[in-house]
Amino acid sequence: MLGTDYSFDAQADLPGVAFAAMRLIILAQAKAANMTVLEDSDNHLTVETAHGLIGLRPGETSEAAGMVAAKDARWLFVMKNAVLQQMRHLMPEVAEAMRWSDAETQGEFPPNFSFVRVREVVELGPVFLRVTLEGEDLSAHGDDAIHFRLVLPPRDAEPQWPGVAANGSITWPEGPAAPHRPVYTARAVDYNANTILMDVFVHEGGRTTDWAQQLLMGIRARQIVGVIGPSGGGLMQADHVLMASDETGFPAAARILENLPDGATGQVILEAEEGASCDYPIAVPEGLSLIWLSRAKGERLDTATLAALSKHKGAKAWFAGERAQATRVRETAKAAGWEAGDLRVSGFWRAAPAD
Repeated sequence: MLGTDYSFDAQADLPGVAFAAMRLIILAQAKAANMTVLEDSDNHLTVETAHGLIGLRPGETSEAAGMVAAKDARWLFVMKNAVLQQMRHLMPEVAEAMRWSDAETQGEFPPNFSFVRVREVVELGPVFLRVTLEGEDLSAHGDDAIHFRLVLPPRDAEPQWPGVAANGSITWPEGPAAPHRPVYTARAVDYNANTILMDVFVHEGGRTTDWAQQLLMGIRARQIVGVIGPSGGGLMQADHVLMASDETGFPAAARILENLPDGATGQVILEAEEGASCDYPIAVPEGLSLIWLSRAKGERLDTATLAALSKHKGAKAWFAGERAQATRVRETAKAAGWEAGDLRVSGFWRAAPAD
């Protein structure tokens, strides 16, 4: 029984895969990610993730079959793609051979893809632009997953959009028509107006920056774009938090902070090129202290975060910044005894290699 919360489910045979071997792989991943094992027997394995169930079942034409379950069709598609991504890493030939029991029609748009139109772009301080996206139905974008993937066609090519492959994975256009696919935070969602706010950090060479600035100037050639989602982590329900972010994570940090439980305590560390003068609107609850760092002065987000870890043991830690810095924070925190379930550490971007 999958339970009423997970009424959408699918299976796919895993050709040539032994049930026992795959069971050990999934259990190891579940332990590392602090996921709950709901069922574990000789021929059934069910693990609960943040957005649905994954597991193993007896296959129809093979010893083992992968299983996923979710609350709706969009999340089911996300879960299937998560499994396919793992299988591509472990056994690429098996991933290509998988066929889900409820497979979408090959070539159609993914179930979690939709078109949106840019309604408005406004300046939000000196280094951010706020873009209002309008769609037909944004009800899937809730508090349990606050991110989405923007599907932005190139400037000088006919738009082409993602589809579904035979194994249920997303297929993306390649070559000159390949869209830019960055992940953004839904800063706010208005379900009555069917709008999403996304805040774009303005930086040199950014393709999304270029797009948003064109729209700000009234150039509407790419007013229609796609979104895939929702995805990623959701809000945090914690009484004690340690949060740290550079500009790339400010929208997510702002949304999480304004939804913390009443009476929450802790610390917030924010890094920008010129510190607080970036003027990004972020409200920090009364029980949390705030530190602004300036990269122009040589201050580093990871260094400040590591210094704060020992003062907030037992808190929920949230970090968003450069990938190498995120790795350093995650590994140091784990070495210091922090539980994996208390760490949400993300590398939102990667620094260019030094010359």
